[in-house]
Amino acid sequence: MIEIYGMPHSNLVRSVALTCTAKQQPFQIGWHLNGEEVPFRSEAHRAIHPYSKFPIIYHEGMTLTETLAICRYLDTRFPEKPLQPENIQQRAEHDAWCSRAITQLDQAIIRQYLIEYVVPTGPEGKPNIELMMNNKPTVLKAVSVIEDQLQHRDFICGDRFMLADALITPLAHYATLQKGDLKLVDEDSPIHSYLNRIFALPGAREIFTG
Repeated sequence: MIEIYGMPHSNLVRSVALTCTAKQQPFQIGWHLNGEEVPFRSEAHRAIHPYSKFPIIYHEGMTLTETLAICRYLDTRFPEKPLQPENIQQRAEHDAWCSRAITQLDQAIIRQYLIEYVVPTGPEGKPNIELMMNNKPTVLKAVSVIEDQLQHRDFICGDRFMLADALITPLAHYATLQKGDLKLVDEDSPIHSYLNRIFALPGAREIFTG
């Protein structure tokens, strides 16, 4: 059993869960590591991650932090159905998309926009809609980057699910949920068919319905 430390609704936790699912490995999400509760932002948490972040996993006696490191570890530890290209150039291009996902795309879609639902900065503890609207052009740029990559391919880096997809799928999914003035994804966007392909994979949809 792979223990995933963090909130089930975190896009990064969901990326790790998607990787576990693709590897057909059982996992559980919560606030425990090695069977012991680790309160969020506690001294015990800081002892594991100096910035008190998640996800963290515990597996086979090892505690590991940082999303990309975790996903790559799982892909290497369970080599059946690899989630990274073998070709050197294709691997490099895939690595670039993984980096892009956890930096520019995550920063735009989550940290500059959707985080307002989790840590609102508006009056009376409500989301700061004005701030979100000001940041919307940056978020739409991130969405268009994903859409452009999906114009002529089924997945981010080709014709099969890989780690880049595990990282981008939660971002794309959250983007599609925004409505009204905060809407980010049009009805004819390739993101919708992309998510349908992802959710057709065994166990994937359940990660997003919990």
